[in-house]
Amino acid sequence: MRRYLTAGLCILAMAALAACENTPTNLPALLDTIISGRPTPVVRPAPTPPPNQPAPQVAQQPVAPQPPAPPRVPVPQVETRPLEAPGSLPQITLPAPTLVAPSNAEGVRIGFLVPLSGPSAALGRALLDAAQLALFDLADDRLMLLPRDTEGQPEPALRAAQSLLAEGVDLIIGPLFASSAAAVAPLARERGVKVLSFSTDRAVAGGGVYILGFTPDQQVARVIAYARAKGMSRFALLAPDSPYGNAVAQAMEAVVALEAPRGPARLLRQERYPADAPDLTPMVRHFAAGLRGLTPAEPLPEGSSPAPLPGASGALGQGAGGQGAVGSNVVAAPIDGLLLPEGGARLRALAPLLPYFDIDPRAVRFMGTGLWDDPTLGNEPALIGGWFAGPAPEGFEDFRKRFEQAYGRRPPRLASLAYDAAALAGVLARSGLQPGSTGLFADSVLNNPDGFAGYDGVFRFRPDGVVERGLAVLEVQRRGTRVVDPAPASFQPGTN
Repeated sequence: MRRYLTAGLCILAMAALAACENTPTNLPALLDTIISGRPTPVVRPAPTPPPNQPAPQVAQQPVAPQPPAPPRVPVPQVETRPLEAPGSLPQITLPAPTLVAPSNAEGVRIGFLVPLSGPSAALGRALLDAAQLALFDLADDRLMLLPRDTEGQPEPALRAAQSLLAEGVDLIIGPLFASSAAAVAPLARERGVKVLSFSTDRAVAGGGVYILGFTPDQQVARVIAYARAKGMSRFALLAPDSPYGNAVAQAMEAVVALEAPRGPARLLRQERYPADAPDLTPMVRHFAAGLRGLTPAEPLPEGSSPAPLPGASGALGQGAGGQGAVGSNVVAAPIDGLLLPEGGARLRALAPLLPYFDIDPRAVRFMGTGLWDDPTLGNEPALIGGWFAGPAPEGFEDFRKRFEQAYGRRPPRLASLAYDAAALAGVLARSGLQPGSTGLFADSVLNNPDGFAGYDGVFRFRPDGVVERGLAVLEVQRRGTRVVDPAPASFQPGTN
């Protein structure tokens, strides 16, 4: 809650806006003053309505956004996963709501493209609920959200975008998947409408399309930089042969090459395995055999054990208690860190095979990507002490409580992206409606170098359309995770 704004500050903000005519790149914040070099908070929590108060449905007249009533169909928690391919979620068919454009001449129409039917409908519904909650918190009747169903496919997404553009939307939030974003982008670009897509695929960014997803290259760069700061220099990669695995591999190669001038950073071995392989045992056996062919950097004297891993907090080598390793002695390893870009059931199947084939988590730091953002990973002993980069967990925890209070169910991990996107759209819309503004959703405003602050931390858009996020480094514990290196509070050098 501390990163969001109170209603009192919102009132003071409107007075401050009039004094900021000469600073177009410093977005009007919901603050009493605009502090140079600090990200713009995108929204503040509003007073929560009584838990059982029925919320009005979307009407045919423009009204202030209201939090919808809790859905009658329970939606299971959605596992974090790459956004480029639909997940296997329960089939829920929901018709796209029919909305009319607001009659207010100063109203701002925000299109919202997500799957509301098909395999990813549960996730799409949660994203829509989060966006509606953000606009309710903003409490501005000039903002109108127009949701449309993409069915999780490119052709329906294009038809939905055509419908929104025909209604004169000022901005499109979504689609969810890269293929749908690629289909929508040319039409939106032709009409001069910006797109904030939930995709993580850098290929669809640019030309008026901005991606909001947690990109794997930034996650890899963050965790490897932290590992280097802790003295690690010898790395390996074991990844699925998939678009996501390939993106991580490319990022790993680039990051190690950039880190090399600071010292002898090396990617000593990388190997891929079929993403749909039913049994990972042969692949791990082959990978381990390749590692055994490498020479440890510093052979240990007979009868001694290697020092604790750099930055170890006790979870590795002590907390694991040898449960995940074969034998009682820690054997010197030829690598310091092993990156495993897997998640969910696949990661749980992969992890115990590593110590079985003598890749000891007491000697090798296991590392992951945002797919590791799972509080149950500590149930697998081999993963305890592993590192991954992601948003600061307290932000999502605040959002989770807010969402559960409004809807009575736990949100999927990606829902906070929709809240931050809708809140950002609302704040920028308020800016664009002020006299002397540079216009609604101008590139100069979206590319604000100081960025914005939301539930998922600070973020900003680069001119190429890729989002840049301030990420923390987290360590897997027996029960949940803990932050070992906090996310930056701003994009100013040397801030934390």
